[in-house]
Amino acid sequence: MAQVELLAAAAGRTADGAEFRIRSPWYRSLPLSCIDVELSVDGDRVESERIAFCVNGQAYDLSELAELSDEFWFVLDPAKLRVAKVEPGPHDVSLLLGLRIPYLFDEETGDVLQLWSELAVRTTVPTEATA
Repeated sequence: MAQVELLAAAAGRTADGAEFRIRSPWYRSLPLSCIDVELSVDGDRVESERIAFCVNGQAYDLSELAELSDEFWFVLDPAKLRVAKVEPGPHDVSLLLGLRIPYLFDEETGDVLQLWSELAVRTTVPTEATA
């Protein structure tokens, strides 16, 4: 499976943090209910309450994703991860993106197949807001 892709070498700056644009590693669009996100900045795991998953012009708390089976992350559209309380400057960012594929099943367990894609980059959050 392909890896999740960060679309810009530098992060965006929001009023209260940073924004990372990512592209799905899966070849088909998936409902938001199939997405899990784990993010670390400078080795510290970011609490899910500080992360918004943004697609289709909407921002969703990570806790909302599980209920959004009728809202899709389209394969050609980047998503934005908006992360509160990230200071300007260079940061080591690690992203673990889990995708549950609702039409594929694990042969051994019968559970819906979940694929994990990982990204680890050093990026810079600018001083001025860009998003």
